[in-house]
Amino acid sequence: MALSLPLIEITSRRDAFWEHCRNNLGIARLLVQERRPEPLVATACRMAVETACRAALEQEGHGWDGDLDAFFDRLGRDGELFEIEHGSTGPVRLAAAERAVARVAAHLRQLAPERNWGF
Repeated sequence: MALSLPLIEITSRRDAFWEHCRNNLGIARLLVQERRPEPLVATACRMAVETACRAALEQEGHGWDGDLDAFFDRLGRDGELFEIEHGSTGPVRLAAAERAVARVAAHLRQLAPERNWGF
């Protein structure tokens, strides 16, 4: 028998993941602005997208299995993950991360329209 988490715990974990997403995007933006090394930008972008996905999965009541590809296969793939990993420049990676987070935010707006999913 699986134990279910109380609603308050789910929403606070969801909100914590979303706040981490916003912070990671802010870090990525700063790294791009300061022309920092590409691996740092890629990591911040990937972390932003990962924590956004974790917020959505938390809202849906699913656990995180670490598979971003599977999550975006469900939403409909647009190539953002490839650009984050293999983008030619920091700005390209950042733009891809922002598009991916926007797609997750749109999904979350459908699941929990009472909350502001800005980033």
